Amino acid sequence: MAETREIMLDWLRDAHAMERASIDNLKQQVDHLEHYPDIRAKFQAQLELTQRQEDRIDEALATMGADKSSIKDAITRFAGRAQALLAGSTEDEVVKQATTTLAYEEWEIANFRALAVAAQHEGEETMATMFEEMAEEKEEMADWLADAIPDITRRYLAMRAGGISPGMARS
Repeated sequence: MAETREIMLDWLRDAHAMERASIDNLKQQVDHLEHYPDIRAKFQAQLELTQRQEDRIDEALATMGADKSSIKDAITRFAGRAQALLAGSTEDEVVKQATTTLAYEEWEIANFRALAVAAQHEGEETMATMFEEMAEEKEEMADWLADAIPDITRRYLAMRAGGISPGMARS
């Protein structure tokens, strides 16, 4: 069981870094979604959820007597910023942000499911339930994005055809 505990702690630190990067990226997206107030509201709600999830991961780490990894946080945040910069430097940013956010949500879901199994294996049923709940919360956003991407794309194309610069606003 000691080995599973160490694996779980490593994955918890990864999850913390993952959520920290997600928070950074969502903040940038919310700031830029000027032409898409409905999408902005959804991303703002997701930002708030992700902040709460990061707090829950912090509590799980504390319960297990561990700290988050500053190095993992820094590396993952850098990768998240690079993704935001790549998608954010184009006219079709809103479409690219929606598609990359969907992929990121799916990655988070997979990580939370793995953590739930590790927690069950370690006998941490409360944590296992928490990670399943967090995966389900992420699934809500992933499902919304999967359904919304066609409409986001149509709106982008219609704005572009109408002579409106449909990119996301710069802050």
